[in-house]
Amino acid sequence: MSNPLNPPCQGRRQLLRLAACAPVLALLGPLAGCSRKPQMDATFLQIWKSHAELSRDQWATRMAAMAELGCAELVLQWVGLLGGDEPDWMLPDPVMQNLLDTAGEHGMKVRIGLPYDNGWWKALSATDQSTQAAFFSGSLQGASRYMREAPWSAHEQFAGWYIPYEIEQYHWTEPARQERLGKWLTALSGVSQNAGHGVPAISTYYSTLQTDGSLVQLWQSLLSRTQLRPMVQDGVGVAGWNNLKAIEPLLQYLRQRGVKFEVIVELFEQLPSARNDGTDFKAVSADYPRVQRQLEWAQTTGAERIIAFAVDPWATGTDPQAQRLRQQWLKARS
Repeated sequence: MSNPLNPPCQGRRQLLRLAACAPVLALLGPLAGCSRKPQMDATFLQIWKSHAELSRDQWATRMAAMAELGCAELVLQWVGLLGGDEPDWMLPDPVMQNLLDTAGEHGMKVRIGLPYDNGWWKALSATDQSTQAAFFSGSLQGASRYMREAPWSAHEQFAGWYIPYEIEQYHWTEPARQERLGKWLTALSGVSQNAGHGVPAISTYYSTLQTDGSLVQLWQSLLSRTQLRPMVQDGVGVAGWNNLKAIEPLLQYLRQRGVKFEVIVELFEQLPSARNDGTDFKAVSADYPRVQRQLEWAQTTGAERIIAFAVDPWATGTDPQAQRLRQQWLKARS
């Protein structure tokens, strides 16, 4: 999940690589008057090169663990990484086939994240139009080709595309930048819809970095141009419970406009660091009372789906914190 308190390059891409460090106390009690069982409809899964080594049985075990907590859909963060410091890689076709097949065996659909272009970070910080334009042009060509040519859209478990970038108000204040972002997303959405694959999803979050930008205004600009399915991050794992106040204006706008959206509930807890620059990010699995309150809140937002970030590893890991979260969650569902 993108870390709104630190530079964007230190965000969601790091979280699943971080070892659990110490137990944390629950920050939140249950919502007063709530008696509904916690609902969670889907989970993200970050794909790394190591996933290529999993056998079909190992995939089945992971899918079973996600389904046991209520997941009816799996959102792949991406299918590969391009343009980084390491050589480009994509999840091999046989592994993708096993992933989709075993998801189906456990009753789960799969929304597939497009290949992720690491040039996004350079485009975010670029002050000149040409750098952003080059990224948008190149990434659009690659993503469009993947949507048109990848065989996975024909799989019966396919649930649509996920655009594997996260947008916030900090980097998109200027009208010219919003226009470039909007044209790019319009083109990506058009390719998906023209291929009969529906409206693509993309994550969004509230950045606590000081800016004159408005998250609501940004989405007004984007939705005036094209159709997208926003996935609104609750930000509780990084910024705490008060972050819900910051995203409520966007949720209210989406409800009033009648836009279908989803809410992402963070299952981790950021730990204090000696360096507050994002280079020493540490996290552990959240305690269940906090997660329970997040899930109960999410049910009140009008979201079409509640998505966890992420059942694997924060509720399926072998460390004591993850095991405790899973056990308490399953008990609450029983």
